[in-house]
This record gives sequence, structure tokens and C-alpha cells, in this order.
Amino acid sequence: MKIVHAGIFRDHELGGDIVLRKGLVQNGCSVDPFDFRSVAAEHGTRKMHDLAWERISSTTDVFFIGKGNLFKPAFLHALRERGVVTVLWYGDMRPDPEGWLLDLLPEVDFLFMTSGGSKLEEYYRRGKPSVASFFLNPSDPDLPEKYATLPRGSRDVVFTGSAYSFIGDERKETVRYLQSRNDVSFFGGGECACRSIGQRLAQSFRGLAGKGPVGQSSWIRGADYIAAIRSAKIGVGVSGFQNIPRYTSDRLTHYLEFGSFYLPWAFPGLESLFDVGKEIIPFVGTEDLDRKIAHYLRNVEEREGIAAAGQRRILSEYNAKNIVGMMLDVVATGSSKRFPWVEIYK
Repeated sequence: MKIVHAGIFRDHELGGDIVLRKGLVQNGCSVDPFDFRSVAAEHGTRKMHDLAWERISSTTDVFFIGKGNLFKPAFLHALRERGVVTVLWYGDMRPDPEGWLLDLLPEVDFLFMTSGGSKLEEYYRRGKPSVASFFLNPSDPDLPEKYATLPRGSRDVVFTGSAYSFIGDERKETVRYLQSRNDVSFFGGGECACRSIGQRLAQSFRGLAGKGPVGQSSWIRGADYIAAIRSAKIGVGVSGFQNIPRYTSDRLTHYLEFGSFYLPWAFPGLESLFDVGKEIIPFVGTEDLDRKIAHYLRNVEEREGIAAAGQRRILSEYNAKNIVGMMLDVVATGSSKRFPWVEIYK
């Protein structure tokens, strides 16, 4: 299969398009990467469309899009008229579908989302792609070995996440609880949205003075982000929305693939993806989280055994080759039997 992959490639190794491109290649596809955002930044969106069009040849089978917020519906329509299959993957989640996405979806043959159930159905119904299907953020099994020398377990509890204005009550509750502890390291600024103005100013002054507490946040990417994950005895995760079937931040994949013990707020469908209690330990509410942090900080062997089991599952089953293989099954045949949780609307 010959694919032009329009994605974001000036990114770190965990970037979605970088991992998915690897999966496409591992499944025998010929992949021509096109970094549409970088091209648009340098030449403008009109020229970006022209250059993308030039990448399409008479033998191109698929135009595979990562997010794709700069593309125009008319461009995808013209591609389909040339017989090119349009595929778009989308991993974000917002309170309401983004307008640009709803504009594009009628011209999309296959939509793949990291949300399932009623949310996937909503995007299928409102956006009207030909087919909509769920996928889990895939792992890259090469990365744990590459970063195996980074220190492990130097921090008791780690929370990584970005700040959004629309986060749900579960995330606010969790972050406020974590802020009350003295053994939590924050990365990414995700805790800032839950602070008062006074707290944020005080935090800033502490940081300027070089005397920040354990909980001081910093924005990190790439190897620094991986180092933070590996440093966690316990990683805590809560998504912006906790009521969407099988939707979880890609942090779950990242913590598990690097072998760190991960406590996510329970979300619908988690048990269809993992053996809960053996491969992953969810929590519901901060009292439950408090008990589980205390338990797993004390019980090192149990904690490490669960982390190892979760890592085996994410690397052996939910790797880029297998997840992208499922996506290609759906594109080729309209279905896939690779995983029991495959969900398709068409």
C-alpha cells in the first residue's frame, strides 16, 4: 500500500504521527511523510495544499492525515475524486467537536479516534465520515530499550499533564489532592488550572528564587519527559474527561511502555483493554487514590510486578505494528478481528 502521510513529524519520538508512521512501515506500507504544519508555517496554507497535491501520484492508495486542522474540505474531496482513500486519525477530546473537524469529516473515508462508544458514535453521526473506528494510542517497543539507562524510581509520585480550561471535576479533585501532598512532582503545567491566582504567583516566585518545592512544575518534552516517567515510583493519571468509553490520555501508554507503575482514574472500558488488578490499578476518587498510593509505595515487589505485567501487554499487543495493522484491516475490509474491543460505525 502506497501512502502519503500528512502529519506532524517535527516532534519528539512519542509523537503520534511518528509512532503511527513506524507502524505503517512495519506493516509493509510505502510511506511518504509530509509535515503539513511545517510546510504551512514556511509557505502558507495555500502553498501547503499545492505541495501536498504534488505528492499524490497515480499509484497513491491512501492519504493518511494526523489531525489535519489546516486542510480544506475541497482538497480532500478532490483527492477522493482521484480515487485516493482519505484516512484521518484524531486523538484530542473537547467538550464539543471542533468546527474544522466537522467540516472535514464528510470528505473522510475512515476516521480513527481514541474515543469509543457514544462519543465515537456522535462524531460519526455529526461528521458523517464513511467509517469511524476506535484505536488505542500505540506503543513503540524500541524506546524502552533506548532509554533503559535513565534512572528509575527516584520520585515517589509523578503527575504529568497539560493545563486546559475545560478539564472535568475528576481531574480538578485529583490535582488538588496531589497538591496537598509533599511527595508529588508535577510536569507540564496541568496542575496550574486548579490553583488560585495567589498560589500561582507564589509558585512563580519560588521558581524564580530556585527554591521550588517537590511539586514545582516544568514544561518538558522528549527525553526529559521520558526521564520524568521513568523516575516515578507511581504515576498518577486523570484525563480531562473520565466518562468517555475507552478514552484515556496517551500518558497511559507512555507510563506503561517505560515500565512505570500507573494509577489512572477508572474510565469506562478499561477492563476491555487490560487485566485490571494484574496489569493496571485504577482508582475512583481521592480517598481511594490516597489508600492506593500508600499501599503501593510500601509494597515495592507487588508494585513492580504489576508495572512489569502492564508493560508486557502494552508492548506485545498494543504496539504500533499491531494497532496500525488493525487500522489497515478496517481500511481494506471494513472490519478487523485483531482485538476483541474493535468498534466500528459505518
